[in-house]
Amino acid sequence: HITGARLLMMQLKKMKCSTQRAENGRVAVDLLRDAIPGTYDMVLMDLRMPVMDGLEATKIIRNDFKMNDLPILALTGEMRDDIQSECERIGLTEFLQKPLPRKKLQELVTKYKAARDGVE
Repeated sequence: HITGARLLMMQLKKMKCSTQRAENGRVAVDLLRDAIPGTYDMVLMDLRMPVMDGLEATKIIRNDFKMNDLPILALTGEMRDDIQSECERIGLTEFLQKPLPRKKLQELVTKYKAARDGVE
């Protein structure tokens, strides 16, 4: 959802985070494929996108690119057990309901930035 994506990006920028938006899963895959290792601290992956959905994009990122340490956080409006199970099976790091509250977003940014910086 474009409005939701814009809001997330604005919130991340207020937290002094660099952001890059992919309008669909294919673009996300291309950005990660072409990125210098360590470019991204985490990926917020909408599960429902045009062209390629977040599940398929995550499978490629995990299986083809072997980016198993990159946190990929699933964002969805559908909090169903079958979707959550599929997310866990393919290697999504977190399963989060939209809209994502600012406080939760801040917690995630802090958590994954600390993990990347080697801070527990």
